[in-house]
Amino acid sequence: MTDRAAAARHGPGLAIYAQLAAVVLFWGTNWLIIRAALPDVGPFTLNLLRFAGSAVFLAMLLPLLRSPLLPPAGERAPLALIGVLQIAAMLALSSLGLLVVPPGRAAVLAYTMQVWALPLGVLIAGERPPRQRVLGGLLAFAGVLVFFNPALVDWSDPQVLLGNGLLVGSAMAWALGATLYRRHRWRAPFWTQTFWQIAVSAAAILPFALLLEADRAVNWTPTLWLALAYNWAVGTALCY
Repeated sequence: MTDRAAAARHGPGLAIYAQLAAVVLFWGTNWLIIRAALPDVGPFTLNLLRFAGSAVFLAMLLPLLRSPLLPPAGERAPLALIGVLQIAAMLALSSLGLLVVPPGRAAVLAYTMQVWALPLGVLIAGERPPRQRVLGGLLAFAGVLVFFNPALVDWSDPQVLLGNGLLVGSAMAWALGATLYRRHRWRAPFWTQTFWQIAVSAAAILPFALLLEADRAVNWTPTLWLALAYNWAVGTALCY
């Protein structure tokens, strides 16, 4: 029996759960870090600096991991599209939403991607989710309603509606990217995939930063440097 077949039979091991717990901790902390940095820089510029620095960090790390810099030619375009959806679009929309919505509530909406992934998987990939997965999705949606508590939202405020809508849009972008990702069997190592998707996301968000925030100065405070350093190594490169 191969290692992959054995893993599928026995389920994820302790190391997988430890990695999942680390991502929850690192990304949960990052919502507070990003919110603290937003007064010093525009959201598109912040994400541009975040992606570019992470791409440079991974480019230096790839030779040590003995992974190629670029994926095979046939995988570059689909991985680029998935990267734009899961990284550039998701984080740009969530950063804009964070300007209006508090970090705790923003995180609840942004991480509803698993709820949207179920119907998208059926519509796009022709998946037939088992009953347990459907029940899990319904349970997740019920949890969103409990934690989000729609009664606390001022539905008459257009700015609040826009902020919440952007966060839902970020979750849907991620779910669409995940659905497209599952349709392929990739040859590129995952570190190469991560570098390529982050690098493409930096290129995708560059024109938005130049067009929309060219007149906004960057305030290089210790908070901003801390947010960028954390994301270059942990919040973006490692977690993705």
